[in-house]
Amino acid sequence: MCAKTVASTPNSAIVQLDVDDNFVIDSTHLKMILENKFDGYPRADPHDYIREFLAICNMFRYGETQSEAVKLLIFPFSLCDEAKTWFNELNEESITSWEQMRKDFINRFFPPSLFNRLLLEIRNFSQLVCESLTDAWLRLKNMLRKCHGHSLIKGAIIQIFYHGLDEPTQGILDVTAGGIFLYKSPNQAFQFLEDKVLFEHDWPIKSKNKHHQKSISFADGSDSKTDNSRFMEKLKAMDSQIISLNEELQDMLKKYNELRNGNASKNNMNDDTPMCERHEANYIRSEDYQN
Repeated sequence: MCAKTVASTPNSAIVQLDVDDNFVIDSTHLKMILENKFDGYPRADPHDYIREFLAICNMFRYGETQSEAVKLLIFPFSLCDEAKTWFNELNEESITSWEQMRKDFINRFFPPSLFNRLLLEIRNFSQLVCESLTDAWLRLKNMLRKCHGHSLIKGAIIQIFYHGLDEPTQGILDVTAGGIFLYKSPNQAFQFLEDKVLFEHDWPIKSKNKHHQKSISFADGSDSKTDNSRFMEKLKAMDSQIISLNEELQDMLKKYNELRNGNASKNNMNDDTPMCERHEANYIRSEDYQN
C-alpha cells in the first residue's frame, strides 16, 4: 500500500514581523475589525475601507515599534469573500510592510481602468431629465468622491458642472447667482452651490411651519392686491437682473478685447480669480505661443 503524500500548508503572504513574546492584540480592537469586513465586490470602496480600518487601529496604542505589526496581523481578518480569495492567492511572504499591503490592496480593488472610467464619467457629466439643480450638484460631488485622486481643481469642476446643465437650468443659475455664474471665482461658485443645497434642505421645514399661516391669509382674498403688487415687483426685479446680465456681457466682451490686445494682466490665477478671466487669459497665452 502506497503512503499518501500530504502537501505542506502554504505560508502567509505577509512576512511575520518581530513582536514581544507577551504581545497581545486588544480583544475590542479585533472585534471591531471583524464587524467591519471588506468583501471586494464592485460596490465596495477600498479607499473608504482603508480609511475606516486605520481609524479603528488609531483608537488603540501598542507602541511605535508594534503599530505596523498590528496592522499587518489584523488586516487578513478584515477581509471576506472576493477580497479574502485575492489575499489567499498572493505569493507567500510577498508582503513586507503595511504600505506595500495597502498599495497592493488598492491596486487590486481600485485599478487604473476603474479610475479612468470614473474620471471620464465626470468629464462627460450632464444633467438628467427632470433633475433639479441641487440634485445635479450633489450627484457630481458624489462622483468626485468616488474618483479618488482625480486632481481636478475647483475651476475645472465648476466648468464641468455648468456646461453639463441644460440651457434653462443655466439661465436659472445665472439669475439666482445675480449675474453670469462663470463670472464668479471658483471659491464663490462653490460657496453659492453649497448655500443653495443648505437652503433647499432647510426649506421643507420652513414651508411646513408657514403653511397654516398662508392658508389663513388667503382664505378671504383680502390680500390679493398686495400679492399682485409683490408679483409685479418681482417681475421688475427680474427685468433689472436681465439688463444687468446684458451689461455684464458687454463688459466681458470689452475685457476680452483688452486681453487680446495685450492690455490685461497675465499674473498667476487662483481659486479667487473669476473663471471667465482665467479662461480668457489662458486663451491669449495659447495664441501668443502659437504666434
